[in-house]
Amino acid sequence: MKLRFSLALLLCFSLVGCSVEGGAPVGQPTVQVQTPLPTTNPATSNLWTLGLTEEPVDLYPYSYAFRGAAPLIELLYPAPLTVVNEAYTTTGVLERVPSFENGDVQYITTTVNLDSNGVITTTQTETITSVRQLTVTYRWNKNLQWDDGQPLTAADSVFAYKLLRGSASTAQLATQSDLTADYVALDEYTTRAYLPPERDDPNYLITVWTPLPAHLFEGEPSAKQVSDRLGQSPLGYGPYKLKAWTAGTQLEFVRREGQAEQLPSTIVARLYPDIAMMRDDVLSGRVDVAWTEGSLEQLAPELKTDVQSKTLQLLQAPNPIWEHIDMNLAVVALQDIRMRQAIAHGFDREAISTTLYGSPKAVLHSWLAAESWAFDPTTAVSYTFDPAYSRELLDQMNYLDTNSDGLRERPDGSPFQLTLTTSTQTPIRQRLSEQFVSDMRAIGIDIKIEALSTTDLYSQQGPLFGRRFELALFGWLRSVDPDGAVLWSCAAIPNQINGYSGDNFTGWCMDTADKAIRTATSSLDPAVRKAAYSQQQEIFTRELPVLPVITRQTTVLLAPTIRGVRPQPLAPITWNLSAWQR
Repeated sequence: MKLRFSLALLLCFSLVGCSVEGGAPVGQPTVQVQTPLPTTNPATSNLWTLGLTEEPVDLYPYSYAFRGAAPLIELLYPAPLTVVNEAYTTTGVLERVPSFENGDVQYITTTVNLDSNGVITTTQTETITSVRQLTVTYRWNKNLQWDDGQPLTAADSVFAYKLLRGSASTAQLATQSDLTADYVALDEYTTRAYLPPERDDPNYLITVWTPLPAHLFEGEPSAKQVSDRLGQSPLGYGPYKLKAWTAGTQLEFVRREGQAEQLPSTIVARLYPDIAMMRDDVLSGRVDVAWTEGSLEQLAPELKTDVQSKTLQLLQAPNPIWEHIDMNLAVVALQDIRMRQAIAHGFDREAISTTLYGSPKAVLHSWLAAESWAFDPTTAVSYTFDPAYSRELLDQMNYLDTNSDGLRERPDGSPFQLTLTTSTQTPIRQRLSEQFVSDMRAIGIDIKIEALSTTDLYSQQGPLFGRRFELALFGWLRSVDPDGAVLWSCAAIPNQINGYSGDNFTGWCMDTADKAIRTATSSLDPAVRKAAYSQQQEIFTRELPVLPVITRQTTVLLAPTIRGVRPQPLAPITWNLSAWQR
C-alpha cells in the first residue's frame, strides 16, 4: 500500500492554494493544445487587461501559493503538461504527451536488493533480484529560450529535480518526489523519469519537472535561495516577462522579443480588493477578463441582471478544491449510519451553493467529481435535503427533544451536542459552517464550532491526524487522476505505526472498499480502474463516512465582446490565451 504525504496538501488549502497533481489514466485521450507558445493570436489589440481579487505571493513555479498565481505564472513558465477536458495536453514546452502508445512510457528491467522480509531496500544485501521499473521519457521543445537568451535544455529540468527532490513544501513536490526514484538527462533535450521499482502508478506523468534556470546559480544553491531570487524577479521561458509589479495595484507583463507579433504586446493584471469593484471595471470596459474563486454572495443578483442585459458575460467552472465534512467513526453517536444520514439529509447544500455561487450546481454527491472520468452516476448514492426524514431517523435512534427547548437529548437523557472543527481565515468555509449550524439546529442537533488556525488544525500533532475531533469541515484538492488510496484505504488511517501520516481521518475501513481503492490506484488498465472506482464510490457514498459538500467555483467575468475564454477545472484560465478574441 502506498501512502502519500498529506500535511503540505492541507496547508495549501488553508493559505492561497497549491498546484494540482495527478496523471492521465492510461488509455485516456490527450489533446494537442499549442498554448501558451502560439504562433498566432486573433486579438486585435496590443493590450489585454485582466482582473484578479488575489494578489500573488510570488511568481515562482514551485511556490506553496502556486494556485493563486497560476494564470500569471503560466505566462512566464508554461507548464510542460496541463489538463484540459480531463486529459493531459501539450503546451508547446514538450514535443508530445508521453504514452505507452508512442513509446515514451515503458518498462525496463532493473536489479534491486531485498531485505530479510523480501522487501525492496536501498541498502546493499546478499539478496539481489531482477524486477521491472516504469520509465517516462520527456522530449523538450528545442526552440525554447530563457528570457536572458540562454537556451532551455534538459539540464534545467534536472536542476529543478535535484534542487527540490524530497521536498515537502507543497503537496505537488511531496508527491512528485515520492514517485520519482530518479530523473536524468538522456541528451540536451530529453529527460527520463524512473519510478520506484515494481511501482505501477497511474500518476506517472507528474514526474516531469518544470525547468528552472540552472545557469543563474553556481555550486549547489539551496531551494530557498532559488525561490527568493525568482519569486519576485522571475526569469522565465514563456512568451512574456514581468515588466513591473506595483504591490496592491497591478502587474504588467510584456511580450518577449522574438515571440509572435500577433500576441498582445502587453498584459496588465489589475488587483481588486473585492469582486464588486472588479465587476464595475469590467462593465466600464477597463478590464477585458476577470476572475475570482471567492463567493458571489453579495453580488449574485447584480450579476444576474448584467448577464440578462448582456452588459457582461459570466462563466463558471469548478476548481480543484472540494469541501467536505469528515465524521469521526470513533465517536459513538456517529457509528450509527442513521446519524450520518440524518446529518446529510438535514444539511441544505443546495441552498448554500446558491448563496455562494448563484446556483445549486456546486453541490457534490461523491468524492469523485462529476467531471472526472472515474465518476459513475449510476453508483453514487445522493442525499437530498429532507429535514423531515432527518428528524424521523433521529427519533428512531431515540435522540429526542425531551424538554421542548428545540434541541435533542441523547438516549440517556443528557444534552446532545457535536463539535464541528474547521479552519479560520477561509470565508467560504465560515459561511458553510454557519449554514450547517443553522440547518442542524432546525432538526434538533446542537453544533458547537471549533475554529482553529490553519497551523494548529493541520499540524501533525493536531486534531485531524490525532483523530481528536467529532465533525471536521475542510477541503481536499482533486486532480485528473483521483488516486484516493491515501484518503480512504484502511492503511491510511493515522496511527502510531504509520507515524500518523495517513489522511483517512474518519477511521473508515471496509474490506471490499479497501480492495477496490487499492485496485483503482495500482492498475494501469483503464477499464479495471473505472470499475474499481465505481465499486468503491458506491460503498463510500452508501456508508457515508464523509459528506461531500460543494466544489468551489471559479467565476469569470468577461466584457460582452470577448470570445474564446474557456475556464477549466484543472488548468489556469490563461491556458488558451492564444484563442482569446475581442
